[in-house]
Amino acid sequence: GSPEYDALAKNPEKEFLKTITGKKETLIDLTIIEILSRHASDEFYLGQRDGGDYWTSDAGPLEAFKRFGKNLEEIEKKLIEKNNNETLRNRYGPAKMPYTKLYPSSEEGLTFRGI
Repeated sequence: GSPEYDALAKNPEKEFLKTITGKKETLIDLTIIEILSRHASDEFYLGQRDGGDYWTSDAGPLEAFKRFGKNLEEIEKKLIEKNNNETLRNRYGPAKMPYTKLYPSSEEGLTFRGI
């Protein structure tokens, strides 16, 4: 019994279109999402540091950090193996894209990978 319901009953397409974001706002949103999704050439990923081990002089944390980085590399190798395994093709879905979201590394640009 509300005015909104009456308007929807009279012209559902017009009322539906009122709920969709305008072209300008959508373009701005998509541009921001793309910019924030790009990887820079000087980006560091989980388990990586820029250069030396100057962040601590304690051998324990340094060794743990190196092990962590090696574990991430192994995880990425396993993901690549699974993506290339013919028996696991159901992992691709209808778009035929491999699973890359949790790859610990990435190239520069918009790659849909890298943490």
